[in-house]
Amino acid sequence: MVEALQAWLSDWKHLAFLAGAIVLLYLARDAAHRLLRAAFLLAARTLRLVERWIGFGAVAANVRYERLSAGMKEAELQPRLPDEMRDVQRLFDRKGPDDPQVQNGLERLGAHVAEHREVIQSYGVQLQTIQASPVPPRDVKLGHSTGIGLAFAIVLILAVGIAGWLNFALLERPIAEVVGDSYRIMGVPIYRLAALAIIVLEVAVGIVLLEALGVTTMFPQFERLEQKKGLRLAIIIVMTTALVVLALIEAALALTRDEISRLERELLGTLAGAAPSEAGEAAGAMARYAQAAFGLIIPFALAFLGFAIEALIRNGRVVLQLLLGFILESLSFAVRLLRFLVEGLLAVALAAYDLVIFLPLVIERLVRALLSSRTVRSS
Repeated sequence: MVEALQAWLSDWKHLAFLAGAIVLLYLARDAAHRLLRAAFLLAARTLRLVERWIGFGAVAANVRYERLSAGMKEAELQPRLPDEMRDVQRLFDRKGPDDPQVQNGLERLGAHVAEHREVIQSYGVQLQTIQASPVPPRDVKLGHSTGIGLAFAIVLILAVGIAGWLNFALLERPIAEVVGDSYRIMGVPIYRLAALAIIVLEVAVGIVLLEALGVTTMFPQFERLEQKKGLRLAIIIVMTTALVVLALIEAALALTRDEISRLERELLGTLAGAAPSEAGEAAGAMARYAQAAFGLIIPFALAFLGFAIEALIRNGRVVLQLLLGFILESLSFAVRLLRFLVEGLLAVALAAYDLVIFLPLVIERLVRALLSSRTVRSS
């Protein structure tokens, strides 16, 4: 490669072309510098604008996260205050206002009330304006999330998911015998879809039952049934009956599965010429009853999936908001680094351009120094 370069430079035409190119680049130095600055600074300003937009989004996400976190804290404090107030009132009536225990209880209650007010004010609610207004205060609705941990919800969902998978294993074979295995929908056997439909129906019935009992509050429509006790009781009876019927059906299918397995074992034993043993029959009976009990219990376990779904939805909001803020902050930091890189590349590009035309620049500097020295001597 060095020899090829030496051979190329040995030709005077190539040297003349190279010298001409360097002179042209030297003459266009100011314009080229302006062009490079304009291009790189345009990219840097665009990145700065993008960084600001992402930064605003990150700030908004963090504010929303703080609001949801305050709502979670408010949800934990609000049920505790009435009970604590009743305890302090009983203690006050029994021992009087001068008792040290009563004083400690009042101080603790005052601290919790002040904390509760700070949480409410963090939503932007002006308590002084509401309390001073002659209009009866309306209910202030705050965004909130339950205090149940997201980790507990995920663990509960995994546990119920394992139970559902075992339930699917129990239902798959007997349903295949009932509906057959020759029909398919989009490549999936119809008996598997039927087993999944039964599991989904059990989960849906359990969720509606928990809502009707008032244990979960995922559907606001059920709050209207507070004044309709008869309708709520009717829904509870219907859903409980449906859950029991589904549990009995599943227990019957589990028994059918065990019976099919027993018949297959007897057929294989007959073909092999082996007689059935009493120990095997006893073990088969125990397995039959265990599968029936398992099939009877699993629908009620799947019904409690509503707890985990509610906790996952409400706590998942807070976690997703935190992750969104973290992702936006990370993107803003990455865009800022890219902007700094573009600004650094501008200096590198200008230095590289001057490096190509360093010989004319050195000559220009020497000439200017010579002219300045002559001007000084003449003056």
